[in-house]
Amino acid sequence: MRVLGPGSRIGRFEVVRLLGEGAMGVVYLAQDPHIERPVAVKTLRSDGDKERAAEIESRFLKEAKLSGRLQHPSIVTIYEFGRDGDTVYIAMEYVDGQSLSRFVADRPALTVGERVALVKDVARALQHAHERGVVHRDIKPGNILVTKDRAVKVADFGIGKLLSGASTDLTRTGTMIGSPAYMSPEQIRGEKIDGRSDFFSLGVVLFELVAGARPFPGDSITTLVYQILHTEPRDPLSLKADLAPAAREVFARLLAKQPGDRPSNANEFIREIDRLASEFAETQVTAPPIPIAGRSAGAAPAAPAAPKGRSSVPLFALAAVLVAAALLLFVWRSTDRRGQTSAAAGVTPAAATQAAQNAPAQLAPTSTPEVPTALPTRGPAEAADTMIVGAPRPAPTTTRPPRPTAAPKPPTEPPQVAAAAPGPESRPAEERSSSRAAEPADRSYRTRRSARFSGASPDQARLFVDGRYVGIVDDWDNHGGGKDLEFTNGLHRVRLELPGYQTLQIDLNVTPSAEEEVITIEDELKRTSKVPYPKIGPSLNGHTRGGVQLEVEPSDAELSEGDRQLGIAAQFGPSSPLRLSGPMVHELVLSAPGFEPKTVRVLVSRNSSNDLAKIKVKLKKKS
Repeated sequence: MRVLGPGSRIGRFEVVRLLGEGAMGVVYLAQDPHIERPVAVKTLRSDGDKERAAEIESRFLKEAKLSGRLQHPSIVTIYEFGRDGDTVYIAMEYVDGQSLSRFVADRPALTVGERVALVKDVARALQHAHERGVVHRDIKPGNILVTKDRAVKVADFGIGKLLSGASTDLTRTGTMIGSPAYMSPEQIRGEKIDGRSDFFSLGVVLFELVAGARPFPGDSITTLVYQILHTEPRDPLSLKADLAPAAREVFARLLAKQPGDRPSNANEFIREIDRLASEFAETQVTAPPIPIAGRSAGAAPAAPAAPKGRSSVPLFALAAVLVAAALLLFVWRSTDRRGQTSAAAGVTPAAATQAAQNAPAQLAPTSTPEVPTALPTRGPAEAADTMIVGAPRPAPTTTRPPRPTAAPKPPTEPPQVAAAAPGPESRPAEERSSSRAAEPADRSYRTRRSARFSGASPDQARLFVDGRYVGIVDDWDNHGGGKDLEFTNGLHRVRLELPGYQTLQIDLNVTPSAEEEVITIEDELKRTSKVPYPKIGPSLNGHTRGGVQLEVEPSDAELSEGDRQLGIAAQFGPSSPLRLSGPMVHELVLSAPGFEPKTVRVLVSRNSSNDLAKIKVKLKKKS
């Protein structure tokens, strides 16, 4: 689609400059000459495909109709829908501001209360839409705009769905539309949704704002979807220890799997999130020092006046002695209790002081850190060499002291971001990861370089290395396009798990002193119950050492992985192939308006014989 230059016209609107470009079309800043105001003009991208253009035009018209129902100060206003020759456009309110994520990232000093206030405005805007029969369906930071004076504007109701009918709905049943990282469970399953789905998405946005990371992390669409459907959100206090303890309860309700367990309207949603700001403020208040008799900081409270007719000297002296004794006893017991608590937690006073000094700042950046591309080792090879081949690691002989009941100690290092382990447990992924790291392994193996999972079963078992999802067992069996899984030197924790099966923990010691270059792992997971689980597919579309060349129809299909947009697939051709890290299986999604999305699975491994995987895909048109 040709991009128009300054001075061009779309309808009566005069183009000032380009604002952005995407798969659906182009957005311009323009001037309305009739009332001399700036407007944003979104144009349709058709590229000569008449059938596709008709569907996108219908979606454009739907966006205009949906947004036309909504007149709220926190919702972007639609002014006009029209056609200028072959160009279909929507003129809307121009918001001079930033996306919510950019706004917060540029202002790291924003308090929890200020971040909550922004989200409350979004909740009120959504309630306005829900009362008029419209659910947004794609609430995410990119669709929430914030002006310099902190006015909130919710944009892009283009994929919204009328609650009261489907006559204008272009979304087919079972089709997933929206941004996966912020989707509700019922939206992922393709079920009928209502306003509670929007409030789930807004809960994910709020979690990211106050905790600095998303509640359901994942480096692949499969892992992400599994976590949203089956696992509990991460513990917000494990990411940001100075949050109010109420944060756990608040997000447990906002991100509940069942819609009936979530807030059903803006008032309930705001009542929940207000606890974050109010209780956080309470935890920041420092208690005044306890006055002790004889100190210059303050004297003990005066004893009440003695009744007339009695001598007050003996009573006053007795009261002073009792108060002093009580305060001394209180100070002694408090000091003793603090010492016992520190000992129970395994922390010396000096270590506790150092941990407090190293604690993260009150507000962490809201951008999500990149998932590391290299697989870290769990320990030095020298220590791992003492393990017995094929024998489980012995349980520790010392008794671990009980965990203190006080508020969790702030971490001395920033929390590590890794793909959470999808499993049947209901504990948060971060808690499961840390507890499993301390658990003894079920098996222990040694190898000089690689492992082959040709005998492990079920073949759909999810495979994790040091907490990072790398594919399924079937991908690393050295059959049918699969490869051996290679490792760096050191001790690695390998985990196999699948709903309905007992999780298997394996310690894999990779050391030059091992007898075998490649070991075969043939363990079978024990069945515990019959529960459904999403099957991962299709089979591998290719393998490579890192390079991927794509040939896709239509040529403007977009490429994404998880919630990351990688660009137009056509740009990753022979001259500039896509570069992927490994060893792991990447699940790439190709999508274009009017076509069925398609997932391509690419295995990246040094064991591959291909420097470049050439993948040719033709998307199927929607029926």
